[in-house]
Amino acid sequence: MTARAVPAAPGNGGGPTGRRLRAAVRVEAAVAWRYGVVGLAAALAVLWSLTLAALPAPGAQRLLPLLLFVDTAGFGALIAVGRALFERVERVDAARGTTPLRPWEPVVARVSVLTVLAAAIAVPLALASGVPLGPGAVAATTGGVVLTSVLLVAACLALGGGAATLPGAFLRLVPGVALLITVPVLHLTGAVHTPLTFLVPTTAGAELIRLGTSVGVSGAPPVMPVPPVPAVVAAVAWGTAGAVAACAWAARATAPSADTSGRPSAPPRGSGAGAGSAPGTRRAAASGSAAAGTGARPRGRRPLLMFLRFDLLPGRRDALILVGLAAPVLLSLVLRAGYPPMAALVQSAYGFDPASAAPPVFAALILLHVPVITGSVVALRFMEEADDGALLILRASPLPLRGYIAYRSGLAGLLALIGLAAAVPLSGLAPPASAGLAAAVLLAAAAGPLMVLAITATASNTVEALVAVKALAAVSVLLPVLAWTLPDPAVWMLLAAPPAWALTVLPGFPGTGLPPAAVLACGVLWTLVLCVVAARRTEARLES
Repeated sequence: MTARAVPAAPGNGGGPTGRRLRAAVRVEAAVAWRYGVVGLAAALAVLWSLTLAALPAPGAQRLLPLLLFVDTAGFGALIAVGRALFERVERVDAARGTTPLRPWEPVVARVSVLTVLAAAIAVPLALASGVPLGPGAVAATTGGVVLTSVLLVAACLALGGGAATLPGAFLRLVPGVALLITVPVLHLTGAVHTPLTFLVPTTAGAELIRLGTSVGVSGAPPVMPVPPVPAVVAAVAWGTAGAVAACAWAARATAPSADTSGRPSAPPRGSGAGAGSAPGTRRAAASGSAAAGTGARPRGRRPLLMFLRFDLLPGRRDALILVGLAAPVLLSLVLRAGYPPMAALVQSAYGFDPASAAPPVFAALILLHVPVITGSVVALRFMEEADDGALLILRASPLPLRGYIAYRSGLAGLLALIGLAAAVPLSGLAPPASAGLAAAVLLAAAAGPLMVLAITATASNTVEALVAVKALAAVSVLLPVLAWTLPDPAVWMLLAAPPAWALTVLPGFPGTGLPPAAVLACGVLWTLVLCVVAARRTEARLES
């Protein structure tokens, strides 16, 4: 489905610019509702609120600033990029060029809607953590979330909006926004004490969040003293200037290059075909020719092997394998280098030893997170090819649709297994090698194909797929917390979610009393059943 630009009604006040902005905001809000973005925001608010309420009050209050900055403020960043790429495929960006909207107005409307949703998530999280919230604390906390959200969403739109595919956009976003996230996190945790951190504009938003959530917090003294008011005002002014610049950059980066007729004057960047051909058509034609060969229908496994050879060519412009393999390794190396000093800082500042919570930390950051990374990358590629018509041409090739679904889901499982095999020892967070750890790794890797099939069975386009990825990523963090905090009998209820089987054999978690081999067999069988159901649903959706 596409979003149409709605012209402003002539009877509204506020001038032409105000009328156009209100119309654009109404369209963005309607699209956010239709694609499930509003529902996702409500679900995340409930999930994170329950998680914070289940934790001891001091721990929840100390976790809240990091959660608000890292997760809540960046709620709409990837969704905004996915919308931009999807609209390019649907030619919404070219159609918008024929409306009275200025290039910056759709960007402001999109950033505003996603920022309002992020601020709405922040309030129940603060209440659930038990932080005393007066008017000043609410204003500081929501103001920090708003400022950070505008910066992150606009920066991600500017960096990733011009990419050819979502994996390509991820390759641009990771180095581009790393500084915007890591420096404020170091500031929030107290690992770095220097005014130079405020040169990064997002640090101003992080400081507002810290000030709003640290007033009246019980337990250890604050990591940093409260800065003077003029310093806070200067930091907010600098952050606001950065937000305005990021929005202007995003408007310029996402503006369609089209002539007065609305037709694109050049193919999207990164493509290697002639003008006027859509990226999906070029990719689909290449895949069809690679699979079809001379036109004779190959026998046996040859169609799948030929498609695999094309899909994994070194010259592929979206670097699927590079993202799927490099991301877990990079994550594990960052954790290996950064987690020990961060744990020591937490222990010295708050009196809490993170070693006592090592099993859920490892499960949330490595064991269940790596399959989420690989599964989301493959699922988004699947949905991109469905959006841009590649699967329509694939039907005319010797490779059957069922074989394509099996290949994509199997690739996610293989990437998850390779990623875990590298990340588990490299991270330095894993427990000692044991049969339980080996079974946990195999069960977690099996969640990769299920994630791909669950997304493709429920999402009808790339934007809805991103919404599903965001929800599943939150579940992958929530499951270890619940398995760690719930009483032993309640753990059995979690086994309805296949990744939870990996937690029951991981050393340090409450177990089921069954040997690892039995848990592995039961978990794989349950995952396989759900994969078959989701694969049939996916095939039926694509056939229809």
